Amino acid sequence: MSSGFKAIGGLLGAGRANTSPYASEKNILNYLQNYDTSMYDNIAQNLLNNAYNMSQNLNAGTYTYNIDGSDEARQRAENATYQSYMNYLQPQFAQQTSDLETRLQNQGIMVGSDAYNRAMTNLQNNQNNAYSQAVQNSVLSGQNAFSNSLNDAYRAAQFGNSAQNNYLSQIMNQLQYGHSGYDNAMNIYNIRNGVDSRINSARQANAQAQTQAGLDFVRSGLQTALFSIASDARLKENITPVGQLYNGLTVYLFNFIGSDIPHIGLLAQEVALIKPEAVFEDENGYLMVRYDIATSKNDDKEEI
Repeated sequence: MSSGFKAIGGLLGAGRANTSPYASEKNILNYLQNYDTSMYDNIAQNLLNNAYNMSQNLNAGTYTYNIDGSDEARQRAENATYQSYMNYLQPQFAQQTSDLETRLQNQGIMVGSDAYNRAMTNLQNNQNNAYSQAVQNSVLSGQNAFSNSLNDAYRAAQFGNSAQNNYLSQIMNQLQYGHSGYDNAMNIYNIRNGVDSRINSARQANAQAQTQAGLDFVRSGLQTALFSIASDARLKENITPVGQLYNGLTVYLFNFIGSDIPHIGLLAQEVALIKPEAVFEDENGYLMVRYDIATSKNDDKEEI
């Protein structure tokens, strides 16, 4: 009988939530359905193709992922520094040796004597220390040259990678102002899904409201009277079946002739066929129904 109560509720004005798309929803769907994504799709496809081609190369395009300093630059700096020291030290050492020999001879110290040998050994030790320092300075100079070349390579790689990133960023910035065919299809789907969900919820709310309104109306009608004011079909119009009692009697929605107020009840003529003991005639000859008898589950006739 729930469908009957729903019909009653609908006639009573219950459950009028909107169950059609809103104008704003129609507008956005119409816009999306006519949105041209071909340019975006073509650019995206070109980028995909370029990415595929880049993946075929071991160097992964123009990006620099590894850098190293120049060992040749290190060796050149080391050799140049060492040679510079030698060019300075060797003539100086030769002059120091000659000066020492002359001074020893003037002092009467003979070649091969202990004093001579000690003096020459001290001079050679000082000169060897100078040579060792020249070697260390040469190595340090080579290391500095290597570090400088490494820094230069790093800055060059950064510049190249940054330039490439800037180029790609420009492309991506252009892409952000559009969306692909897939994005467009998903937007349409999401909007339609939202519209469908809202309409389904509205329909369910309408059905519940109409059923509840019908039930409330039926309860009100059956609880407020044992006798109908008049149940004769001749006094009613717009008679619409809305349900059925357990005993087969049909429940109707109607209004009395000359009134727009809706009522719910039975038709005396039908009740007389199934429960004749519940039907009576008033002083004007119209039929009335006693509802407590017509709707009773007791099959025995009741006395008035």
